[in-house]
Amino acid sequence: MRESNTSNLWRKLTGSTCFAALIATGALTPTAYAQEAEEAFGGLEEIVITASKREQTLQEAGMAVTAIGAQDLERMGATEFADFAVRVPNLGFGNESDGRFNSNSPAIRGVFGANTTGFYIDDTPVPMSVQPRVIDVSRVEVLRGPQGSLYGARSMGGTIRLITQQPEYNETFGSAHATLSTVKEGDINWSVDASVNLPVIEDKLAVRVTGYYGQNSGVYDRVYKPTFDGFVINDLGEGAAAGPSEDLPPAPGLFGLDEWVPTTFNNPAPAFDKNENVDDERYGGFQLTAKAEIAENLTFIPKFMYQKIEADGLPFADISPDNFTQERYFDEDEAGMERWWLASGTLKWDMDTGSITSSTSYFDRFLDEGEEEATFLTQLLNTHPVLRPLVGFFTGNDRVNPISSIITENEAFTSFVHETRYTSAYDGPFQFTAGVFYQRTKNHLQYPPALAIGLDAETGGLVPGDLIFQTENFFNTKEYAVFGEATYDITEAVSITAGGRYYKTETDAFIESDGFANDGPSRVPGDLSLDKVKQSETGFNPKVLVQANVSEEMDVYASASKGFRIGGANGNLPATLCGAELTALNLNPADVQTYDSDSLWSYEAGVKSTLADNRVSLNAAAYLIKWSDISQQNRLGCGFQYIANAGKAEIKGFEVEMMAAPIDGLTLTFALGYADAKITDPEGVAGVLAGDELQGVPNWTVAASGEYIFPVGSNTDGILRADFNHYGRSFSTNNGDQRTRPAWTALNLRAGVIRDDWEVTLFVDNLTNTHANMADSRSIAAETSGRQRVVSNRPRTIGLDVRTRF
Repeated sequence: MRESNTSNLWRKLTGSTCFAALIATGALTPTAYAQEAEEAFGGLEEIVITASKREQTLQEAGMAVTAIGAQDLERMGATEFADFAVRVPNLGFGNESDGRFNSNSPAIRGVFGANTTGFYIDDTPVPMSVQPRVIDVSRVEVLRGPQGSLYGARSMGGTIRLITQQPEYNETFGSAHATLSTVKEGDINWSVDASVNLPVIEDKLAVRVTGYYGQNSGVYDRVYKPTFDGFVINDLGEGAAAGPSEDLPPAPGLFGLDEWVPTTFNNPAPAFDKNENVDDERYGGFQLTAKAEIAENLTFIPKFMYQKIEADGLPFADISPDNFTQERYFDEDEAGMERWWLASGTLKWDMDTGSITSSTSYFDRFLDEGEEEATFLTQLLNTHPVLRPLVGFFTGNDRVNPISSIITENEAFTSFVHETRYTSAYDGPFQFTAGVFYQRTKNHLQYPPALAIGLDAETGGLVPGDLIFQTENFFNTKEYAVFGEATYDITEAVSITAGGRYYKTETDAFIESDGFANDGPSRVPGDLSLDKVKQSETGFNPKVLVQANVSEEMDVYASASKGFRIGGANGNLPATLCGAELTALNLNPADVQTYDSDSLWSYEAGVKSTLADNRVSLNAAAYLIKWSDISQQNRLGCGFQYIANAGKAEIKGFEVEMMAAPIDGLTLTFALGYADAKITDPEGVAGVLAGDELQGVPNWTVAASGEYIFPVGSNTDGILRADFNHYGRSFSTNNGDQRTRPAWTALNLRAGVIRDDWEVTLFVDNLTNTHANMADSRSIAAETSGRQRVVSNRPRTIGLDVRTRF
């Protein structure tokens, strides 16, 4: 049956620092109604999860798990990854790849990098950069710590699961939802979504359909950049220049020429009017799910999901996160799109002794986005210590004028996944889960030819065919695994769980590149007799867990588990653009053509408690992670990158999560996380020192929220809610040098009314208009020196949220 909206009316909330804000509004004033309701209060709602691939309550699970239910997601206004990620202790996020759509990189407990965090939609693993809209979701589960025994190679730091709503056989119901808001620095945002559950055959067949569409206003404005910097060489004369450069220091002479004089030149490209909100975006999608009982106790659930995002520009700030102006030589759109679909089918056979679940899915994703590279090329060719004198020597010119050019990245990714598992339901003290797993992925990453028409002539033949860069990358992976976990109750109070995953992985790669930025053609593998670079590995990921029920109110546990990540291959590192950095790092590109898998051991101890007559739940965990042969992404300032196994690291920290319901209608939550993540032994890896902090890892994460639902009239309730989060400082090396990402704090407020099946809420997101540095973007082209592009949160947004159920 559908869960009644009113049955949940006096439960759920989240926060502690918001408690004072609620008092200030009078929300906690005692009333006779609240006192009467308190007498019938049944305690905090029990949350059921499937993190261990069997149903159990959150408090029973012998692991650190954050679970956020559907109603809580709706009440906090969560519609995308970042909205709920801030609720989870020790969940960091940054950008680990080029551009926007392929760069989201969540990290759990300091285990940062590509493919360290598993991301699942129901039983299907998808790339962790995918960001489905959080619509018609039953709950979000975040499993902290390695999940290699049950979830495989890409869950070495933890796993994020989006569990979608399932059809129900015997009731027609649904919901409709709309938002309208305005964002500071931008314009109007709006969205609509609706879901409906339709029984088709009583007790046998039902379908659930969800659709959504929306638009987010851009917040960045593009303006004309009238000048550019370069050098004039004394013995060639100053030429036609706007004046001395204030941004460049004098440079010593090269190739026997005299001292260079920093100079500012006028941009000859036509001026253009201010272009506002250049990063507007539109998104839409749908979900279609059926549930059919095809035989007694045998259920089949097919599902199809589709989502598409179209963006007019990249949503990145120049230089600092509080800068909403983008200076450019040309009025060029940096448009992009992402489209993905997921088709899956799940069979479940329930028996007296357990259940068999068999799931097969196919995921298909395509993305395409571009970035202007005229700014980078103009700076490079006018200031590079080798290229600038070459241009002067071949052409006799004192500058290279800006030339319009867009570099484009597109990626086609497919994944086929199958898993079959058996989960026991015996009467005795022994239970187990066992299964088989197969996944095949194909990834075609392409940079089509990026041309700057006329640049070869402008540079005296340095850019043959005006080709800046192009590349074709093919990465294919297969993973085979057998997994299982068995639990034995030693006594009524103590149990032990042991399990593991035996795996075999096969990877192959082929990379072919060309162009001026690449120093001409290159190929991986370099041996022309080989058509690809191949790697294969086998291994075993064990796990041991001991749990003890200390009392009816308290459980304790301790575990040790192993996680791993698959290795791969790197592309070319051109000497012309990257030579100075390679020399400084004492790095030979041939030494990093491939990289091996890495692995870690995690040791964790925790306590889960229910206090004050089930009005408070308090959970805590401490952990120590030993990480070996770390596959760290090393970004160079020249625009290229490589992955290398960077020695060993140690991560230690803790988490505390609390939920409390001091009176009926009021729920408070608090979450605290700490991670100390450092390299302990670089093992001679270039550019890495013992004591270096791992990039992308916030040292502290804090989240708190408070929600109060109270009567304001006949069949009408009021609702007040506040959500607070704090992210500690972290570091980024996305573009060569290490940069600090300062700590940041944000606060969201919501107030509304609930009447029968309607909810109307006014909201303010990012009340203090915080501009957070969430990452320095890894540009699709290369970072322009002195003009880093910063990933930031949305400015203050004020709006109306309306929801109805029928």
